[in-house]
Amino acid sequence: MRHRSNPAVCTVALLALGMTPLADAATFSNPTAITINDNANASLYPSTINVPLGPPIQSIAVSLNQFSHSRISDLTVLLVSPSGKAVQLLANAPGSTAAAFNFVLADSGRPLNGDPMVKVTYRPTVVPAPAAMPAPAPGLPYLTSFDSLIGDDAAGTWSLYVRDNVTGEVGSIATGWSLSINGPLAASISTEYSYQGVLRNAGGPLSGVYDVRADLWRSPNSTAPQDKVASSTAFAVPIENGVFTTKFAPPSSSFDGRALWVEIAVKGPGDPSFVTLDGRAPLTAVPYASFALKADQAAFADEVGTVSWGTITNIPSNVLNAFSPWAATGTAINNTNTGNVLIGTTTGTSKLTVNGTIESKAGGVKFPDGSTQTTAVVSPIVASGSLSLDFSSIAAGGDALATINGVGGLELTDVVVISPQSDLPSGLSIDFARVSATSQFRFRLRNNSGAAINPPLIVFGYRIIR
Repeated sequence: MRHRSNPAVCTVALLALGMTPLADAATFSNPTAITINDNANASLYPSTINVPLGPPIQSIAVSLNQFSHSRISDLTVLLVSPSGKAVQLLANAPGSTAAAFNFVLADSGRPLNGDPMVKVTYRPTVVPAPAAMPAPAPGLPYLTSFDSLIGDDAAGTWSLYVRDNVTGEVGSIATGWSLSINGPLAASISTEYSYQGVLRNAGGPLSGVYDVRADLWRSPNSTAPQDKVASSTAFAVPIENGVFTTKFAPPSSSFDGRALWVEIAVKGPGDPSFVTLDGRAPLTAVPYASFALKADQAAFADEVGTVSWGTITNIPSNVLNAFSPWAATGTAINNTNTGNVLIGTTTGTSKLTVNGTIESKAGGVKFPDGSTQTTAVVSPIVASGSLSLDFSSIAAGGDALATINGVGGLELTDVVVISPQSDLPSGLSIDFARVSATSQFRFRLRNNSGAAINPPLIVFGYRIIR
């Protein structure tokens, strides 16, 4: 096989004998980064991919790899095929990216409508009409879908032109771009649905180009914000004699099996805002969608038949062996593997090594001697209680010492905390408190006033902390 020097990388091998053309799916890539300069042509203008021997095109997709730009409406993107057909992929399309992702464009994708972008396939979006791009890109007219490329030979040089047309934002296609011929990127399925309606004003049909918004609600009449599920907007929808057909692509999270109603709003040229039409229509499921709603029910799965695991081939080894060491014995699950079990780590010398927290909800931890420990917390309090003391009169500037005996197991380094359970007479304070022997502690009251104090019976609480 010969290799030619080219920045493009073909990810599908060619057959050496007879140089047989690629029969089915093929993906070609140019990994060179493309910098989207501010209000200028991109750093590669164009960036090219050479397809040495390609299959006849049945479907096609373009992936802008690790794409990022905070204002997609600034961009125009043009793809030119080896035959010279020019397809504009983006022009004035709404949207922005919070983080870099692979931006895939195919006719089967969902439209760019200003909703938060997710990692799905989008279709070429041109609002309202193709926008001319500077040379060396070809001039107008441009196509706005890949349809006209179907049946063409993919072999030759493909060119991608990217331009930012408004000052203020920059971006990048950090790992270049890919061209998928007849591959899965061009055949993805989204939550998009078609909608046809009739638009009238004062009884007469309207014609022109309108933006149409579909709001999904969980109620046929509620206006509570929590009942509004999602909005999806189709831009520049042509309406002729009142009739329009378009598609909406709300996020997949909108469809959770509960009933939905669709409410339509339109905005014409020069209108300051959308006008909501009267009435909501229920969004219904086609028969096969209703069939799919039962797919998670075991009884239904048994009814329609199941697939035998024994007939499945090419199972990855990590799936094939995932449960092989485990067996069920009664209500227990045992592992016959003689090695160690490692969780959150790849190294460990014990039967069970966990890189993280081991949690016992109940029961505690049982040790080899048969004992069970339910807590690892050791209280720092070695003794506590209360005392009722009646001190005699304490002279001005004098003090009184209290000695408490019979508290065993003390150490001289223990800390004694004394707390009177009522306020001490004014001028009286605790001077110190300490352990004086293994079964004794003392504390002293001091009279800080200029007159004698005869304190009443005082209840003290104490704690000895180690």
